[in-house]
Amino acid sequence: MNSFSKLGLFMEFALGSAFPVLALTVNDGSTVTNLVQVSNSFSGSQADAVAHLDVVTNSVLQAYQTGTSKPFAFRSAWYASQVVPTSGVYTVTADFVPGDDASQCNGGVMGWFDAGSGNGIVFQVVPENPIFLTTTFQVSVVDFTATSGNDNDSFNHLFNLDGTAATEDANSASSTAGANYSVTNFATFQLAFSAPTAADSAALSNVTAHITGIVFQGTNSNNAPIQVGSTIELLTDLPLPAGDSHRLGYFACWASIFLSGSDPPGFIGYLDNLTGQGGVRPPPNVPPAVNITSPTNGATFTEPANITIQAGAKDSDGSVARVDFFAGTNHLGMSTNSPPSFTWTNVAAGRYSLTAQATDDRGGTSTSNPVNVTVTAVTGGGPTLTIVLTGNTVGISWTATGYQLQMKTNLSSLSWTDVPVNTLNLTNVTLQITSDTVFFRLVQVGAPGGPKLAIQSSGASVVISWPAQVTGYRLQSNTNLSTTNWADVAAPNNQATETASVPAKFYRLINP
Repeated sequence: MNSFSKLGLFMEFALGSAFPVLALTVNDGSTVTNLVQVSNSFSGSQADAVAHLDVVTNSVLQAYQTGTSKPFAFRSAWYASQVVPTSGVYTVTADFVPGDDASQCNGGVMGWFDAGSGNGIVFQVVPENPIFLTTTFQVSVVDFTATSGNDNDSFNHLFNLDGTAATEDANSASSTAGANYSVTNFATFQLAFSAPTAADSAALSNVTAHITGIVFQGTNSNNAPIQVGSTIELLTDLPLPAGDSHRLGYFACWASIFLSGSDPPGFIGYLDNLTGQGGVRPPPNVPPAVNITSPTNGATFTEPANITIQAGAKDSDGSVARVDFFAGTNHLGMSTNSPPSFTWTNVAAGRYSLTAQATDDRGGTSTSNPVNVTVTAVTGGGPTLTIVLTGNTVGISWTATGYQLQMKTNLSSLSWTDVPVNTLNLTNVTLQITSDTVFFRLVQVGAPGGPKLAIQSSGASVVISWPAQVTGYRLQSNTNLSTTNWADVAAPNNQATETASVPAKFYRLINP
């Protein structure tokens, strides 16, 4: 078994003059995490072959086979998971050196691969080709779903430039390696796909691409890469793979059904420097999927509530970076744990629409369907205040105990103060009239009666509001607390603005 030469590693830098612009490194030989393996799927008592691709210490990839493949040679490819061709016009290159100067050590590059149908066009070296008894370079079609050797690696759907069917001949789909080719050194296999010319379409009416295969090895005195072997030019009628099914990658094959790859392993060769040029890009990001698993839609809680929101999130082409939780448009918090969760504490009475937004490792986002929950007050609505003026006093009464009467003289302030009497066990109180205008409210001790209204004066107007994330309430007003004549007040986004006027108005929220 031959060991590969360091000359190949030097070539990867020297070949920059051959592929100088827009070359995208797909895999640099230091990892296999961005590669997806595809292999023959035939089965049988004698088919126990497995192909492997491992990183070796000098940052190249080693391809080898364990087990024996029958009834035909076991072919494998490793296509890029994070790069796809954007059209039918692009160039893909890969470096390969056979594990030995032997016909079973085949490898090179693959393009035009359709992950949906399982077929692709490969460009490989066949050392000591058993038919021509010399090393050849060959373009062929590999169908990983085929059940026979003739269909597995064939010249189906390949044509010469005159429209005739391609063959294994050296002036068709094969090229004899030049005398300057060394089987013990890395060579660069370049497979280019271009739009058919008018002459191509005249020769083959259903042509889909013009294919060019060239092998380079070493450089001349001007640091230009040296071509070894003749250029292979063919046509194909294979349909252009659709969207993200279109892939490119490395190719390798232990092309023997007699020699076992088990002991020692069938060393196919080394692969390195998979690149794409032209119409190649990362595939579109698939947004993550997210849903709220708890609480369930329609769940109810009692204020002040602590609501634990749990979500399920996954990303088909990456990972979930974070999940944010919302009540309406109000951001509650976020989680980077798995599974994601957040506890919303001290939630006031109201109806809330909860959502979760997942963000993946490429910045893609998606939002769950809303889950609606209700937080109810400990008791129903508070009792109605009755206010009666008698001489220099005002009598204020209500119908139930357990409430503290509060007051303030300025609606611009958010602060309420208790009246000078503890009214927890009372249902009425008499207060002296002062020169100030005084506003009163009841607060149930230990059990708030719903979201709190904020009332502020603004010039000649009064702004009445309550928390934006609370839903399900209507704002009403009344000018006489001795009556039940409450009227609805329009309050889009939980806010209303009214002109300050005489007589004074009282406001309340009701649900529904």
